Parts: sequence; C-alpha cells; structure tokens
Amino acid sequence: MPPVFDDAEPSPAVLRSIYAAAFTPSPWHETPDQVEAFVRRLPSQTGRPGFRCVTVHVDGEPAGFTCGFETPDPWPSDRLYRPIADALGGDTSVLKARFEVHELAVDPRFAGRGLGASLLRRVTADAGPSWLVTSPAATAAVRLYERLGWSTLREFGVTRELLGTFRVYLSPEVPGI
Repeated sequence: MPPVFDDAEPSPAVLRSIYAAAFTPSPWHETPDQVEAFVRRLPSQTGRPGFRCVTVHVDGEPAGFTCGFETPDPWPSDRLYRPIADALGGDTSVLKARFEVHELAVDPRFAGRGLGASLLRRVTADAGPSWLVTSPAATAAVRLYERLGWSTLREFGVTRELLGTFRVYLSPEVPGI
C-alpha cells in the first residue's frame, strides 16, 4: 500500500508519537520532557500565519510529518532564534518573510523510503523561499537537504544544547544564494 499524505489539522497524539520516535534516538537524544514541550508548543504554532502541516501514514501507521509557518516578524528571541540572529550579525532579513520549515520528522522504522523528501516538497510547495535549521550531526537530514539543493547559509554554535552546532539551510528558490 502506498504512503498516504494528509494536510488536514494534525492530531497532537500522532505528532507526539512521530516526534518521539524521530528525536529520542541519536543524534538528538531528546528527553520525554522535551517531547512534551514540543506538544505544548503546538497550539501556538498552529495559530501562526501560514501554518502548514503534512503527515504521512504507511500501512495505517503514522510514519512522518513536517510543519512550518511564515517566519515571525518581529524576529523572536526564544529557542534557536536568538543564536541564529547572532550568527547573522543581527541581520535576519534573508530569513524574514520566508517560510520556516520548523519540524521534519520521520519515524526511523520508515526511513529510506523517500518520505522525508516528499514531506519537505509538500510543505514548501507554493510557499516560496524557505529555510530550516538542523544539526550537522543529523547526517541523514543533511544529506537529504543537500541532495534536494538546499544550501548552507550559516553554521552556528549553541553551548546550552547537547549537539552544540547547528546549520541554517536555505531552499534552492532563494535568489542570489
């Protein structure tokens, strides 16, 4: 049976199960508290302008999701936003008015089937120039983004995070990059 993609309002329980499966193993090592923090952030994210979420099920099981929204303006200071702004010397103009791919998660049981690429293409379809952040330690994600033509804008460090180093990627539609 082929994968079934859906862009209807996502179920928090489905997103939680996929998020936990994708982000508790290496290299992310997210804790149960971090998984619950993701779930608690969902209502504020679904209300953001331009919010989109796409899920995929394989044989009736939740296999992956991606979600994003228009980059907030004014530029936020929570989570990784402040270190991103610092890495860009405070000039976030290249990211403003762009679609932010906020999460992309595939349950490892379903990896290697092209689901991540399909999810990313679907969530950014008609969104215009987009951006996202990942860790270079997430080698499968890095390979995916680079294979799809996404380019590194900047790499930056965050000492309070387990992984320490992150990259901002721009979609291939960003002119001049």
